[in-house]
Amino acid sequence: MSNKKAAVFILLGQSNAVGHGVPMKEQDKIKTPLKNVFGLHRRDNQSFENTELLWSGYTSGGMNLAEEQDDTYSVANCLASLWQGHIDGGNAEGLPDLYIIQIAIGAQGVTEGYMWHPDREKKLIPGRLKTVDISLFPFCEHIFGLLDDSFEKMNMEYEIIGLHWRGGENDTSADREYLVQNLEGIYTRIFDTFDRILGTPPTVLHKLVCSDRMNFLDPSGRRLENMDYINEVFDGLQKSYENISVFDPADAPQFVPDVRGNGLFIEDAVHFTSEVNRWVAESILDKYIADRR
Repeated sequence: MSNKKAAVFILLGQSNAVGHGVPMKEQDKIKTPLKNVFGLHRRDNQSFENTELLWSGYTSGGMNLAEEQDDTYSVANCLASLWQGHIDGGNAEGLPDLYIIQIAIGAQGVTEGYMWHPDREKKLIPGRLKTVDISLFPFCEHIFGLLDDSFEKMNMEYEIIGLHWRGGENDTSADREYLVQNLEGIYTRIFDTFDRILGTPPTVLHKLVCSDRMNFLDPSGRRLENMDYINEVFDGLQKSYENISVFDPADAPQFVPDVRGNGLFIEDAVHFTSEVNRWVAESILDKYIADRR
């Protein structure tokens, strides 16, 4: 058995998992494939028919297996850069190679009609936002199901250091009665399935905090009330599953109370700034290093 180990990070969700609205500056784009961070490029892996995963040196373009929106300050791209920087700088002795899986499409919730809904008809039409059409739940099942064989072929052991869910915003527009009757069951089905395939990885649900924008969209407050309900469901999952925790982006040092967007979002008050996404990535890396001590 090989002693070489790998860390795996999984990022799922909608536009805030894509890094929508925060394009990278030219000097920050990862154009030269990283030596110690790897990803699954769309050209090699965006298919229900592939029978093995083809990893390649990580770049900030092409590594989201769903929507074609590249070179953004997504948490995935930020973590890749930070991880390689720590290895290059000798600041994290023994840090293993990192393997990243990112699957996200903007404006897609888990409720009926959205691409994350578990019972959606199986589809895979690649493209950019508004043209891409992928049934994300079975696609994740397919990709995750290939992980064991992939690392076995590389003669490596792997540890999933986190499966992060950054989604749920679009589900705030659903009928409240529908949410109450179905949302917990939908999420339970999704994470039970992922646990079965991946072996109960540490799963992190990112709390919804974009209340200003939702209240602006719906002065009646319905979206805001639904957002609170979705967060209640996340809290309930945290209590029911030992491997699930809830992460609050409002803990970011950029948080400013009593202003629109609270210092966390770009002008649309929906999408996190590059600084917030980098802070999330730093938190993930710092926790991993601290847990290894």
